[in-house]
Amino acid sequence: MKSILLTILMTILGVESHAQEYFHVQKTQLIDAAGQPFIIAGVNNPHAWLGEKAYQALDDIAATGANTLRIVWHTRGQAAELERVIERCIALKMIPMVELHDVTGNSSGERLLDMARYYAREDVKTVLMRYERFLLINIANEWGAHRVTTKHWQKSYEKAIALLREAGFKTTLVVDAPGWGQNILPILKGGQQLIDCDPLHNILFSVHMYGSWNDSQKIINKLTEAKNKQLPLIVGEFGYNYNDGKNNLGCKADHRTILKTCHQLDYGFMPWSWTGNNQENAWLDMVDHRDWKTPTAWGTDVIEGAYGIRQTAIPAKVFENDKAREK
Repeated sequence: MKSILLTILMTILGVESHAQEYFHVQKTQLIDAAGQPFIIAGVNNPHAWLGEKAYQALDDIAATGANTLRIVWHTRGQAAELERVIERCIALKMIPMVELHDVTGNSSGERLLDMARYYAREDVKTVLMRYERFLLINIANEWGAHRVTTKHWQKSYEKAIALLREAGFKTTLVVDAPGWGQNILPILKGGQQLIDCDPLHNILFSVHMYGSWNDSQKIINKLTEAKNKQLPLIVGEFGYNYNDGKNNLGCKADHRTILKTCHQLDYGFMPWSWTGNNQENAWLDMVDHRDWKTPTAWGTDVIEGAYGIRQTAIPAKVFENDKAREK
């Protein structure tokens, strides 16, 4: 009788009587499978291109305090290898977020659906479902070129989300902004409608901050606007103000303002990237590409800085439940 009365009281007060078995979103908060708020403070890692080196780096990434690992992946990746990476992330108490890099900058709705079909493929789906309690699915990296309209972005993702939900996925689906990840306007204009179209209303948006975000006031204003609109959001990639003596601002961004503003708004962040960038973009490596562990100036700042990973990352509470980990 006492438990029944407690359940009724919690229902009246709008409190969930038990945690859901997967990540979900409540307004702007990401909630883990233990029912606790979780703020992402993680790292991007290039498993798609440098598989074994990226795998070996996981221990060093975890040592930074990172609570999330964005697994840079592609549709040529084998399910067994993906499982190996996911298992290791979980063992190291980092939430694995899988993303597919195949359609970066592509604006075809059909190609976006191809990404959803990969996740729904039987062998891949079996692996992902096995770890869904700990898993976030970033449907596609930076799908949508600069001129993609809000309507096209919205309608294309509606179909991809529907396919994934029909396949049985319940966890939070992460949706990148178009414009190579940088155009937040479709999220601000059409994000809530996209959430409403998801039968589980379980969408987390991601904006990537590079050259068009090298403006501290824009960062503050747009992230604050998203918060005021009650939109769940992370900064899923970002660069920094590398001083190379050139005028090329393409990948530069005011990263200290990004980190501080994310902290103030309880929005997650993930710098790009542990290492593995080509020669032109090697300045974005957080660690020396020769040993995959010695921090660069960029890595040191984003890990050790006042609002960096080590200062702000808190592990997901779901890892504290040993029985859940054995499930």
